[in-house]
Amino acid sequence: MLQNGLLHPIVSYILLRNIPTFLRQHYSPFFSWFGSISLELFVTQYHIWLVANGHGTLTVIPRMPTLNLIITTFIFICCCHELHRITNILTPVFVPNDCKCFIRNCLLYLFIIIVSSYMFSSV
Repeated sequence: MLQNGLLHPIVSYILLRNIPTFLRQHYSPFFSWFGSISLELFVTQYHIWLVANGHGTLTVIPRMPTLNLIITTFIFICCCHELHRITNILTPVFVPNDCKCFIRNCLLYLFIIIVSSYMFSSV
């Protein structure tokens, strides 16, 4: 048997999953925008919000946790937005659609990695 309160998420999922088509035609641009930067949100959270290997949080203003949360969240969202823009600009450069250019780039990256690892290992 299900515990108290466990049935609500299941029923909610079933209702939302089987929602009529005319209701699925509308969406929230705000949440759509957050969905478009979800990869950057996931990766950047460890660098902006968490510090000291996850044992602490970024503190901009000491002794003001609410204001600190608001400021760091704003910085976090701005960084994620800019990272998303940079990713969209650099992806066609580093991962082209042409197969020959892609293989050429892979060989070039491999060469750079080998040369740089040789240079730094001899130091």
